[in-house]
Amino acid sequence: MKKDKKKIYIIPGFGETTRMKNYREIKSLAKSNGYEIISVKINWYMDKTMSDYIKEVEQQIPCDEPSVIFGFSFGAFIAYSISKQYIMSDFIFCSTSPYFKSNIKNIPCESKEYFGKKFINDLSNYKIHSGNKKHAWFLVGDQDWDLAIETSKKISEKWLGKSKFVLIKGAGHDLSNGNDIKEIKKVFKKY
Repeated sequence: MKKDKKKIYIIPGFGETTRMKNYREIKSLAKSNGYEIISVKINWYMDKTMSDYIKEVEQQIPCDEPSVIFGFSFGAFIAYSISKQYIMSDFIFCSTSPYFKSNIKNIPCESKEYFGKKFINDLSNYKIHSGNKKHAWFLVGDQDWDLAIETSKKISEKWLGKSKFVLIKGAGHDLSNGNDIKEIKKVFKKY
């Protein structure tokens, strides 16, 4: 009997889609490593809250099947926020946005103004937690925002299951750096 391919759900960052070049490269890597790829679609509208985006994602990813959930930036924030209920899934968090309740006071005013009071207030519902008992990778560039690096490190240390924190040399808060792609490729080969 033929073994089913492992599924990978890819959650893009704020305002992005998985049709963008950097995600196409990630999908190509995943495919070459035997994954069935499911692109998560999010309607990124400014009048929505993080809770709205999380509901959209939950409607697209079954929580009762083994899979890998990959998220970048706010996509990683969403993946992390739902991780407790996805106990059969492994996770790859890339450049997780640090907009958790404990960090809101440290978010720059420009970001608060950009996203608006409703969005920022909704973020206070999301706390750093212990994740689940499955495997998780926390990838973040050494050129990323200091708060993002600190938060990724902190959540990797709290993770219940096996976790690995990787600080990627020369990478910022994007997926276009060759070093990002090299690290993601290494993770895909581990599963």
